[in-house]
Amino acid sequence: MRFTFPLLLGLIISPLTQAAGPAKVATLERSLWPQPLTSAVAFDRASAAEILTFARLLEATALSTEAEIKAFTAVDKPDTASVQRWLGKTRQRLQANYAQACGQCAASASWAALTAVSQRPVTDGYQDWAKASEAFHLRYLYEQVRLAALFPRITSEIHTFNQHEVDGFELPDRQFLLSYDDGPAPDRLKDGVKVNGTEQLIKALESAGMHAQFFALGERIKQQKAPQDFYASQCLGSHGEVHKSHQKWDGWADSINTTRTRLNDYQPGPYWFRPPYGQRSEVLTAALKQAGEGVMLWNIDSQDWNRKLKDKDVEDRVITLMLLWRRGIILYHDIHPRALANLAALQTLQQQAGLNWRDCRSLQPTATNL
Repeated sequence: MRFTFPLLLGLIISPLTQAAGPAKVATLERSLWPQPLTSAVAFDRASAAEILTFARLLEATALSTEAEIKAFTAVDKPDTASVQRWLGKTRQRLQANYAQACGQCAASASWAALTAVSQRPVTDGYQDWAKASEAFHLRYLYEQVRLAALFPRITSEIHTFNQHEVDGFELPDRQFLLSYDDGPAPDRLKDGVKVNGTEQLIKALESAGMHAQFFALGERIKQQKAPQDFYASQCLGSHGEVHKSHQKWDGWADSINTTRTRLNDYQPGPYWFRPPYGQRSEVLTAALKQAGEGVMLWNIDSQDWNRKLKDKDVEDRVITLMLLWRRGIILYHDIHPRALANLAALQTLQQQAGLNWRDCRSLQPTATNL
């Protein structure tokens, strides 16, 4: 049975928030799941449960017409074709992910079989998690459908334009890439000592033998004047000269070219480009292709910039989305301390649950498949 969510439980967004993000974001207290994620089997069990919750809500939510999409997202003139495209991709991904989580069980044979299993009663002892999981996935469904409804009027990570853009869904099962935006961070004083958040994060990654993708702003590279070997152990990409939408901005080409010159002081090109807010045009993507470069988006948004969230909220959100999508590019910001605060927990999960960190050095911007 299908039903609608008028204005998503009263969550209404203003026009000013449409480009930057929804007023509230999905969070879930992971400790409500009764079993620790300390093995590959435990990860798969929790992954299957999150997939079933999201699949059930997706199937139950009416999103076929413009009126239904508008009622769910509060987006005026939603792009119905974009939403249907997202729905089709998402059903396929959930079905494939459930097959990985359950070991190619019968329930993964079709979307109908998957949604039928998702209707089963909750096992005793899991009720608190089930209630919280449903709230998380309803909110997350809203986040995703809203982005799809706005696309391509406002572009984002919700869709790629072509094979020269990647978003993390191309990675193999259980493989994740850490990525960090908006740096380099400015220096600050802590107990009278000058510290730098990007430098601290890089040192932590080095200690763990990890190689992540950093997307730097050209103006911050100019301001910070970091040593030439600052990013030596990591991968450096472009976030543009300034943190501004590159979708309709007349200065997008100068932004990319200027930043490319600044990056060359630290690492040789070609470079991945991550547009601020994920907003770019097909013309921009085509220009990058001509330069032998590509666009790297993301499919797991930490929301670490959100002041309403605590460190643990961000950590739990990321882990829940790792369970749901089972692969991907994780977006953090090295200018915010939560990137470093969450790292130890993500390392522990990776080691105990049999996950893999993708080495950024193995990803070439000219590649059409990760």
